[in-house]
Amino acid sequence: MNAFIVEDSVTMRSRLTAAFEEVPGVRVVGEGDRKDAALFAIERVRPDLVVVDLRLAEGSGLTLIEDLKRLDPAPIVAVLTNYPYVQYRDRCLELGADYFFDKAAGLDALLGIARRMVRDAKRQGACA
Repeated sequence: MNAFIVEDSVTMRSRLTAAFEEVPGVRVVGEGDRKDAALFAIERVRPDLVVVDLRLAEGSGLTLIEDLKRLDPAPIVAVLTNYPYVQYRDRCLELGADYFFDKAAGLDALLGIARRMVRDAKRQGACA
């Protein structure tokens, strides 16, 4: 399962990459801190999962969610933010985000989603 991280903090990107690398079957295929550059890379590498921060160095995570959900096939989009307010969550889900997590408490849940995606992919491969 391939993941792409869109996060403006270098420290947080490194932390997320290290955490995903600990999950068997997950590979981080790219990172970005700017909306347009990230979208361009995502269109090329076609990850299964994109982790999006709402605040980026340039552009908005909200508009990135919209753009990602227009791709065919669209990746699973998980928002990981320091702004876990109901208004943001509702807007992200409205725009097509599949998951919404608070950075302070949601990393384990995000990794659980990645593990489940790997399991599901293996099951589908076994059944195909």
